[in-house]
Amino acid sequence: MKSFTELQKYHEPVLVSEVCDILQINKLAPLKHADIIDATLGFGGHSVKLLEAGFRVLGIDASRETIKITEGILKQACPISERNFGDYKLVHGNFRDIAEIAEREGFSNVYAILYDLGLSSYQLKDFQQGFAFSNPQADLDMRIDKEIQAVRASDLLNVLDKKKLIEVLSATLNYNESNNLALKIIERRQSEPFKKVCDLLSVIGSKRKIGKKIHPATKVFLALRIAVNSEYENLNESLIKAFDLLKVGGRLVVISFHSGEDRIVKNIFKARCFDDKAKLLTKKPIIPTLNEVSENPRARSAILRVIEKI
Repeated sequence: MKSFTELQKYHEPVLVSEVCDILQINKLAPLKHADIIDATLGFGGHSVKLLEAGFRVLGIDASRETIKITEGILKQACPISERNFGDYKLVHGNFRDIAEIAEREGFSNVYAILYDLGLSSYQLKDFQQGFAFSNPQADLDMRIDKEIQAVRASDLLNVLDKKKLIEVLSATLNYNESNNLALKIIERRQSEPFKKVCDLLSVIGSKRKIGKKIHPATKVFLALRIAVNSEYENLNESLIKAFDLLKVGGRLVVISFHSGEDRIVKNIFKARCFDDKAKLLTKKPIIPTLNEVSENPRARSAILRVIEKI
């Protein structure tokens, strides 16, 4: 078993102190009555802090491998023998089913629900998944949960017609970029199907262009990941269900990492506030400090928004 410090290297959580502050854990922890759902458990970076404060936590993750690793992390960081730590349950599942999971595990009417929508460094560097373009020989898979998901990124590239390809790519690209790339994808697959990361890089380009801040493949891979895992649809459905699970005074906390996710969060939060069911606690979104970004560059795009049920 790796040490807790080694396991932590799989993923460095963002905005941890800000999440703890917004959830008022120092104020509420002594009361020992608050249940919290970590809807995107990952490697437990936020949950460790909540358990250390004495809360009861339900952690949900779509990857069995991640659940297994995180069990090791929590056993080392929050041993059962220490009575001051809170209890926890880890469940394999998709957060779109959060209502059903919460009811089954006895976590209805909770104080807070947390979403950290960023993929871990471990997932991004997984050579078998093809989430990123760092390994050209990786399969173009991108499924977070292979047990229940059948469609891979390569399947989308090989099967979708031009209109559907443009729709998928438009999640992160403008129309002209999506249209041009869709034409290149269709032309390429007529001679050879897409299988590996290098196949897609051959039509995108494998080098960052002069003057550009990001690699030309970054947004393309993100768009495919979103489509393969139905991320936008699942997030929208999950947030609606999550709000209903909160007790009065409960807080819904979401950390998003790109404009598409943030748009969904803002729209749902706005709708609940407009209906006088919630109040917005973050009139301006909370972002990482310069110090955090310098220590963890992946935190630079993180945006934290919070509403409270009234």
